[in-house]
Amino acid sequence: MKKLTPLILLVLCLACGNPTDKSNQEEVNFTFRVDTVMVDAGEEILFLQSALSHSSLSVDQKKLFNFSPKSELEVIDLESLKLLDKIATDKEGPLGTGWPYAIQVDQTGNMVFYGVEEVRVFSSDLSSMKRYQLTTEALSGLEPEMLSMFNPKITYGNLLYGIYETLEQVPQGIAIVSMEDGSVKKIPLDLAGRIAPYTYLLGSDRKVFEMINLELVDKSLILSTAYANEALILDLESDSVTVKTFHSELTSDKKKIPIRTSAETINEIDDLIKESKKDVTFGQFYFDKMHRRLVRFSRELDREIGDSLIFRNVLTVFDKELNQLAETEVSVDPFSKKFFKDGKLYSYINVEDELGFAVFTFDF
Repeated sequence: MKKLTPLILLVLCLACGNPTDKSNQEEVNFTFRVDTVMVDAGEEILFLQSALSHSSLSVDQKKLFNFSPKSELEVIDLESLKLLDKIATDKEGPLGTGWPYAIQVDQTGNMVFYGVEEVRVFSSDLSSMKRYQLTTEALSGLEPEMLSMFNPKITYGNLLYGIYETLEQVPQGIAIVSMEDGSVKKIPLDLAGRIAPYTYLLGSDRKVFEMINLELVDKSLILSTAYANEALILDLESDSVTVKTFHSELTSDKKKIPIRTSAETINEIDDLIKESKKDVTFGQFYFDKMHRRLVRFSRELDREIGDSLIFRNVLTVFDKELNQLAETEVSVDPFSKKFFKDGKLYSYINVEDELGFAVFTFDF
């Protein structure tokens, strides 16, 4: 194992509770350490150009699977921090992976490949595959809406959870798709009002907005956006929705609504989005199954020095009921690929084109 010197050691005593109910606030003794570890790929070159966006953790949390444009599945042993194998796959055919924009190892160990309007579910050894169409025509109960093409989706058992939207790309709520018979159950949520003020229009019809984040925790689905310090919690047994709002002492609680949201060229819209990135941006929630806690990272511009932008990166910790416990500044990229393994949070870093992780060890 390659292991570098610990980067951070902080001890915090913070009183961070639900801002709407001060009686729920509690003092938390919160300690964490961050170590940097490197993966030994031997003579091989790992695919890092997409920053592990096409990767997923195994059910036992011992392996990381990373999918490359060469249709190779890189198998990384997280116990020994070594590349174990590169498995060649086909793009088409009875065992074709297609052109996935994301992959997921589901709770049974199946390998799930998410493509445009489809999902391909492989057995754990990639010896068999089932392909499911996610077009409006192939599903019943979805019309007149459609599944959002690239917003995250999660499979659990024979169900798929995803965002559904109007034909004009306005998010409406959660669609629960039965992959067995193609039936869809729609649960409306107030997503349009949360997204619309921050939606950019390119030309006359193309809409651009940040992805809606999804995290499955037991029998609840947590939805969050990049724009507000809040979470929508969908109880999958009762279909009830709870909205939890939080307060940060280190960042703003809401992104400023942009003055201009329309552009005629890609360069123009890139400039508008780049400017909006100076405001607070909230990342997704990550669930620690071992300690039954969640964490989330956020970022906001701290100051400008000449042409350089200095950001404040913030880590926030919650209990399993999403009560806020603590927050602190950290020095890692808040939006890099992250996952929990054995109660430790792994955050992807690129060290001179080699795969590394900043590993958070928490102590409460």
